[in-house]
Amino acid sequence: MRKYIKSCFYVLLLALPLVNAGAQTIPFFPLDGAPQAPAVPAPQLSTGAFVPLEIPDFAFSGQADIEALLESAIRGSKKSVEVALYGFTLPRVAQALVDAKERGLAVRVLVNESHVYTSRISEQLELLIDKGLELRTLRGAGNYGIMHNKLGIYDGRMVSAGSFNWAVTANLANSENIVFSRDKGVVTGYRKYFAWMWGHARPAGQGPGQPVANYGPPPEDPARTIFYNGALLPAYSFSPAGRTEADILNALNFTRESADIAVFSFYSLDIGNAVVNAHKRGVKVRVLVDRVQASQSEVGALLIKNGVPFRWSQGYAGRGVMHNKYAVLDSKLLMTGSFNWSVNAQQNNFENMFNTADKAYTEAFAAQFERLFLAAETPTSADLEKARLQYQSAVTER
Repeated sequence: MRKYIKSCFYVLLLALPLVNAGAQTIPFFPLDGAPQAPAVPAPQLSTGAFVPLEIPDFAFSGQADIEALLESAIRGSKKSVEVALYGFTLPRVAQALVDAKERGLAVRVLVNESHVYTSRISEQLELLIDKGLELRTLRGAGNYGIMHNKLGIYDGRMVSAGSFNWAVTANLANSENIVFSRDKGVVTGYRKYFAWMWGHARPAGQGPGQPVANYGPPPEDPARTIFYNGALLPAYSFSPAGRTEADILNALNFTRESADIAVFSFYSLDIGNAVVNAHKRGVKVRVLVDRVQASQSEVGALLIKNGVPFRWSQGYAGRGVMHNKYAVLDSKLLMTGSFNWSVNAQQNNFENMFNTADKAYTEAFAAQFERLFLAAETPTSADLEKARLQYQSAVTER
C-alpha cells in the first residue's frame, strides 16, 4: 500500500497544479520588539505511560497538552472514532487510533488528499495505512480547495473541533484552540457532516481523485437556536458552499458593543467591510491576524486605513503561527472552527464552524484574546508592504 500511495504522488504531480496556498510552508520572520504576554503556566507535555485526562469544554495551545486530550478522547471511546484531518503528525494520537481499531472499535479516518499522495507523507499517516485502518482521502472543490477540517467524533456522543491541526507544531508552537461539545444537536450535525464527506471521499488505495466543481450543499443546523441581538444563528455550519460566511456577516451586522477577532487568514473583503462598518457605528473592534498571512491580504490595509485596531503576531512560543479562527462578539457569542475568513474557505474548502453563547466558552476565549492581543504588534501600512516583499522573496528563493 505504501508503495502504491507514493507512486500515486507522481501521477498527482502531473495531473494537478501545485497552487494550493493553504498547503504552503510559511517562511518564518521573527517579530522585533513584541511585548510580552501575561504569564500563563506552560503545559506539562506527556512523555511517559498514558494517563487519562478529563476532557474539558475547550483548551488553548501553550496552556494544555492538546495531544494528550485527543489521546484521552480516543482511548476513552468504547464503540467508534471518526476523524477528519487536514494534516496529521501526532505520534501518541496515531498509536491511540491503531489501538482503538485493535480493540474492535469502528475507526474511520478522513484526510486531505494532498497529505496522502505526496513523497513526504507523515510517518503517522503511513502507520494508519500500514495497520489497515479505514482511511479515505478528500479534496476540496475546484482546483484550489482542500479538506481543511480538524475534527473528531467519539462514540457518536462528543465532538472536538477548532483551529488545532492534529500536528506537532500546533501543540508546541502555534497559537491554537480546540473545543469539545457533548450537545446532542451539535454532535448530530457533525455526524451528518462527516457522513456527507465520507460519501464523497475515496479509499486511499484508489489514488487521487479528479477536480470536482461542486459537491452540493452540506448539512445545516435546522434549528438555528442561538439568539444573538435579534439574529438567529446556527450552532454549527459547514463548507464548501454552506452559510458560514453569511452567518459571520449576519453576526457582525447585529453586533452592538464589541468584536474581538483572531483569524489566521483574513482575505474576505465582504467580511472586512462588515468589520469596518461595525467600527464606524461605534462597535469596539479589535482584529488579530497572523503576520505572514496578513502581508498577503488586502484586508489588513483596509482595516488600517479605516482606523480599525489591528495587530499581528506569531505563535505562542515566539515562533509558529497565530492559527486561531475565532471571534467573540458582544462578549456573548463565540464563533470558532477551522474556517478562515476567506472566499476559498467558503466556496472550495471542507470547513466547519462551531457557535455558542455559553458563558464558559465566551469568557475563556475573550480572556485568551486579551492575552494574545496584548502580546501582538501594531503594524503600519509600510510594515504590511515590507512583510509582503519579504514573503515573496523567500518564496522565490525556495
